[in-house]
Amino acid sequence: MNDELKWVVTTNMLVRKGDDILVIKRSDDLQDFPGWYILPGGKQEPNESVIDVAIRETIEETGITPLGPVLKIVATHSHEYKSKIYIVNIFEAENFKGELVSSKEGTAQWVNAKELLASSKLYPDLKRHIGMILENMSDQIFFTYHKFDANLKIVEER
Repeated sequence: MNDELKWVVTTNMLVRKGDDILVIKRSDDLQDFPGWYILPGGKQEPNESVIDVAIRETIEETGITPLGPVLKIVATHSHEYKSKIYIVNIFEAENFKGELVSSKEGTAQWVNAKELLASSKLYPDLKRHIGMILENMSDQIFFTYHKFDANLKIVEER
């Protein structure tokens, strides 16, 4: 293991419209994870709060402005194979304004939550975290930890 791990703070925004969730379907032309579903989000910039980055990235990537987002998940993702540990803050918003637009990240679209959770093209951690948010309709914030291998499979530590 590399002793020099870089810590990266990122965000995701789960915007809900009834039974649908706002996602970005990554372009099939992209080198990393072509055709996969992701939640809007991105990396935190200096002097930017995590809620500000979540809102900014959602607007930039989808055209949707989340209103009143609430922090639901704080996750630690260890990717030692690339010498990085990500702190992922996932917010949820049930209210929004704006119209869908696509971006360089891919096509913004609304996808039924059950269909999304059944998709093999949804990141394993997002599958778990979206499920946690949808199953727990409380103000509780969940703190999770996952270690990943180079194929984005969650490594079970013993």
